[in-house]
Amino acid sequence: MKATVQKIPQRHGWSWRYKMFKEVVKPEDWHVHQEFELVLHRNFQGKSRIAHFKGLIEHNELLLLGPEVAHSFESINSHEQNPCEAHVIWFSKEWIAKLMYSCVELRPLASIIRDANKGVKFSTQTAEKVFQHLNNFDDLTPIGQLAVLIQVLGELCADQSHTILLSYALSAEKEKSNNDFSKIAQVCKYIDNHYSSDITLKKLADYMYVSENTVHRWFIQHFNESYISYLTKLRLNHASQLLTTTLQPISLIAENVGYTNRSNFNRSFKKYKGMSPSLYRKQFK
Repeated sequence: MKATVQKIPQRHGWSWRYKMFKEVVKPEDWHVHQEFELVLHRNFQGKSRIAHFKGLIEHNELLLLGPEVAHSFESINSHEQNPCEAHVIWFSKEWIAKLMYSCVELRPLASIIRDANKGVKFSTQTAEKVFQHLNNFDDLTPIGQLAVLIQVLGELCADQSHTILLSYALSAEKEKSNNDFSKIAQVCKYIDNHYSSDITLKKLADYMYVSENTVHRWFIQHFNESYISYLTKLRLNHASQLLTTTLQPISLIAENVGYTNRSNFNRSFKKYKGMSPSLYRKQFK
């Protein structure tokens, strides 16, 4: 079975990404992406598939996977009162390389980063320490979250009992992945350059010389959301940055990110961020 190529959407103004998933049932999702993935499974009982490796997942499993290593995780048993959790951190090869170059303290991480192409499994003790660092993670400021990430990377360096999952590195989907990544990158670049204008699904399909259904399938397959949902989040993330870094009136910010109606902008922003644009500016400026 060919792995689905996924593009990890980055938050505007962030150099890496963290997300916590809480699910009663986690179906198998065989996929591959260009970023490193550090994933911590909690309250989890299931199956893992990493390239040619197949294994079982139990509570407090912490894995580091390199770019283009196809993988999937599937839950076997979970309860509504105690759903399985996955704490996932993604970062690029360029970002971690520059970080280790600049910070001598992190250079012991180099061997682990190299081994990530074969999949690295850390001890349950390290997994518990990482979980404690990630507790209340979303309540921290961006700089506070970055500081926690440095601590997490430090825990990986200190783990002397980590193991390698694969006997050899494998990226069987590499040729297909490169082709798909090129198409996705082209789509994302177009949206980044035109998000403030009226870019419909038809305009995007015409630009890519494909059908609207094909573009729709790309977004569901690679972003797990519709084109409209992706565009809305992109616009509102740009609006968030403008609210906290400029003195532009909110009505002008709404117009600059593609909203012709201030009421629609306020409603969308509150739904996405949990507060009005004016309150967001007051709290985070």
